[in-house]
Amino acid sequence: MRLLRWMTPCLALLCAPAALAARLEIPLHVPLEALRQALSTELAASPARPDVVYRDGPCRYLSYQSPKLEAVDGRLRLIGPGSAAFGAELFGKCQSAAWEGSLAFILAPYVDNAGRLRLRIVDSKLSDGGNGKGLLGFAWDLSKRYVHPRLERFAYELGASRGALVSVMRSAAPADQAAAMEQALNSLQVLEPRVDTTHIVVPIAIDIPDVWIAAAAPPAASTAPLSEAEIEALEKAMQPWDAFLVYSMREVASDSPDSEVHKRLFTLLLDSRYELLAILSGDVPADPDPVRRLFVDTWDELRRILGDAQRDQALGTSALRYALFIDSGDALLALERGAPSLGMRPSADSLRQLARALRPGATEDPLAYGWDVDARLRELFNVEDIPEPPPSPPPLKSWLDLFVARAYAQGEGAGVPLDRWVPTRDQLPAYETRIAGLLKKTSVGELQRAALPAPYDKIYRNLLPTTALIESCWHQYVARSGKVSYLRSAVGSVGIMQINQYVWRGFYSVERLRWDTTYNMRAGAQILSRYVKDYAMPYAERHGDPSLAARAAYAVYNAGPRGVDRFARARRHPREERVDARLWMLYQGIAGGGDVDLASCAVTPPKTVLLR
Repeated sequence: MRLLRWMTPCLALLCAPAALAARLEIPLHVPLEALRQALSTELAASPARPDVVYRDGPCRYLSYQSPKLEAVDGRLRLIGPGSAAFGAELFGKCQSAAWEGSLAFILAPYVDNAGRLRLRIVDSKLSDGGNGKGLLGFAWDLSKRYVHPRLERFAYELGASRGALVSVMRSAAPADQAAAMEQALNSLQVLEPRVDTTHIVVPIAIDIPDVWIAAAAPPAASTAPLSEAEIEALEKAMQPWDAFLVYSMREVASDSPDSEVHKRLFTLLLDSRYELLAILSGDVPADPDPVRRLFVDTWDELRRILGDAQRDQALGTSALRYALFIDSGDALLALERGAPSLGMRPSADSLRQLARALRPGATEDPLAYGWDVDARLRELFNVEDIPEPPPSPPPLKSWLDLFVARAYAQGEGAGVPLDRWVPTRDQLPAYETRIAGLLKKTSVGELQRAALPAPYDKIYRNLLPTTALIESCWHQYVARSGKVSYLRSAVGSVGIMQINQYVWRGFYSVERLRWDTTYNMRAGAQILSRYVKDYAMPYAERHGDPSLAARAAYAVYNAGPRGVDRFARARRHPREERVDARLWMLYQGIAGGGDVDLASCAVTPPKTVLLR
């Protein structure tokens, strides 16, 4: 189909043996923390005593206690406290002199002929802590005999990381460029490493044909509305990408207890999914390869989140796994940017291999795609469950329950079940009363759960019915060909709150969103209160105007976190302008005490009572 066809015409020059070549460098990162752990293992005399370098009985030893590895002026410094003793055991006690101080080594990394990362000792120094100066020479001798040789024979294997990069790049090449990619990968070279703040960077260089570097003419993005078949094909094509993103974020969030990391990951997931909706709806011209576009748009932010988490040590002991994951993603991005005519795309196979770098040895398919609720995903990103309703009506507990029950029994449509009710025009007043009562009850319950502070609690109470009105005119169902069905938009938003099935896949039950009015309303209420708290309130506080929260929260509800300030932008899509203006008009009407009119899906001014 025109939307998904990958436009990579075969270039004959690529197949010619004499094709010119250019060099593309892709960095491989070795975290200093992972290297420090490996060095500590190498220096230890035994696993049982990781701080002891040498020991000959209880009275003769050299220890090097938890040394730090840090970057200093383009080299590495290994430094930590040390102690030594020299003596003999007499009558069950050590008769010995002791030394305490520090051991420091300046190291220069290099890559040997076998492609392993090695360390060259540039300088070493023992300092005395004020005790046992006479044993400084003895400690130095032990260091030369036991520490220096182990540092010099230390080798850090790069093969697995290099192999992973090669595998990801190989799987990303279009089929008609597979032979040329294999030839390029055969030219791979490991260049001299350099030291940055938190990593040793080992550049991996490959020679690529010059024609890959020339910028290809971008395929023309279609401005025509997508057909149903094209939307369905696009949804299917996007499934591996969304599955990869969910898997990756679930793994990262599981490894990190940091709530800020979780919030940033959740925001990125929402933005990626909302961007897909913009493509489906036609607000953004359809890219011939949306997977590539979303990968490019998303990867830099995901990399930034992981980099910050590594810097803050918020990923536990998983530094090496995340370095490999980042490097593999960077390799795809480097190919996309450095060889635009190659026609690289993140295929399902390359995404699968990239995801598996996060959990080596795991047997599950990281690209498995389904619609079931993912309990672990909900737990990690703090999306509360909405339990099934009790089988029979619960006893009345409040005046609001009584109000709803009475509304149920009064007027046209009394006794009609709310679910699957498509009201006739004559039934609209009764239907309106029941839905208004349910919205009010739902907002009260959600405010108790979310605990929004004043004045945002009042803003939320008015925003929930406004959102339901602009999204669905307070309707969960429609009649099609004489049959009742759930209200559904062209891009998969369903029910009274028009909750998008793709955006909230894994968090809410799709079937209940479609067929359960109360569930759909409560889910929408949860989503809206989260948007108020996480995005709209901070935006309003930054601008010193709480009243901005209503428009900001709905902008996120409609367009994702990136759209929080959409209503204030000078340039907007015409549809966005219309939606934002209508939202604000409806919100002001409801906040001002107006009456909702479902016949016109509008808000009328409050009735004025004349006093005689």
